[in-house]
Amino acid sequence: MKHERDMAFDHRKSRDRALILLLAGLILVTPPVGGIFHLDLKLAGVPFTLIYLFVVWAALILGTALLSRRLNSEPEAVPDETPPEPGA
Repeated sequence: MKHERDMAFDHRKSRDRALILLLAGLILVTPPVGGIFHLDLKLAGVPFTLIYLFVVWAALILGTALLSRRLNSEPEAVPDETPPEPGA
């Protein structure tokens, strides 16, 4: 069985991965990066830029689903037990 400290570390890593996923999604859909994929190419009559956006969107949804499952299955970190302040 995992030690509580290891479980808290794994939970923190999962939260960090969720933040990285958010930032990656923001970067991938901003105009400078998205503009790289603005081509006059069409696949099955669909503009390539639209395909790029939907692929990024689907990847973000899949990544979020996997991370949320992991975050929900991990218990919350146990707070340190510090004595209450005098007079509280």
